[in-house]
Amino acid sequence: MTTTSEAPHYAMRGHRVHALNPTDIDFIAGRICKIFKLSKQTFSASNIGLFINDLEENGVFIDSIADEEWMMEDIARAMVDPQKGFIYMPEWTYEKLNRGDPEAIRIFLHELGHIFLCHRAMLHFSDTKGVLEEDSEWQADEFADCVIRKLRLKPQSPQLEFKYF
Repeated sequence: MTTTSEAPHYAMRGHRVHALNPTDIDFIAGRICKIFKLSKQTFSASNIGLFINDLEENGVFIDSIADEEWMMEDIARAMVDPQKGFIYMPEWTYEKLNRGDPEAIRIFLHELGHIFLCHRAMLHFSDTKGVLEEDSEWQADEFADCVIRKLRLKPQSPQLEFKYF
């Protein structure tokens, strides 16, 4: 029998945050879909701009960075500051998002997940080992996947994450 102290350490992909289980994340994703009246058509090329405008009216901003100025090309396809409500992405990702590209939509939903799940770095000095449900990257992936399933959008592979050295 393995005790908690003997269990293998979970390698965090992102910041350690308050634990949320898949049911909690699914509930939050569902509420966001209802609040913003999201549907499959929301993410079409003709409608995504309206959703982006709606987000901006509610304090979530998308900052498109010139491709040549995007210094994170080998590390991240987008970044977020959840406390400020800003999502940063290179122009090529923003353009793909506006064309309704499934990969760009998943990246966008992942970053929105960080905002709507209220991610803040914490628990750095905890004496307990981290678990999957405390991983901000796993939570954001789960949020994106929940929205994709709820709206029956075309699924995309999980987002690659920034690796801390």
